[in-house]
Amino acid sequence: MEGSSRPTQVDGVTTVVTKLSNIAGPSRAYFGEKDFQQLAVVRRMAADLDQPVTVIGCPIVRETDGLAMSSRNIYLSSAEREAATVINRALRAGAAMISAGESDPAVIEAHMASIIEAEPLAELDYAVVVEPDSLVTPAELMSGTNVRLLMVAKVGSPRLLDNLGVDVP
Repeated sequence: MEGSSRPTQVDGVTTVVTKLSNIAGPSRAYFGEKDFQQLAVVRRMAADLDQPVTVIGCPIVRETDGLAMSSRNIYLSSAEREAATVINRALRAGAAMISAGESDPAVIEAHMASIIEAEPLAELDYAVVVEPDSLVTPAELMSGTNVRLLMVAKVGSPRLLDNLGVDVP
């Protein structure tokens, strides 16, 4: 996922967060859920290194039309800004499939991808269904679990990240 698009991102984030944690010694660290992979990596790193810090995810803040707020949104033209809302629509469509009983991640991923691909101004990087702790796609969604729908698409020049947590009925 993000490792292939931003190969040095994980190393950079974990190095900076580890140094900051070692220097400041916080009991809590807050990270936004918008970059969910970063949040998961930081949580795993804190656990693996036995750091005495609780990593807390902060909910995604959205515009009224559902677009996740991001500093990158300022680079969107008005047409691209409108087109970018397709990302949230695709995530919600994936969540609706899960709520309706679809348990095959590949089917859900393909459906989300098809929604993005139908928008001429959007270029899909990836749309995946993962377990929130491991970031691994399960073979099948199991009732009573939680999954995360992760999506990245380019709309114009910005690469926009978004995701949605879904409880599997």
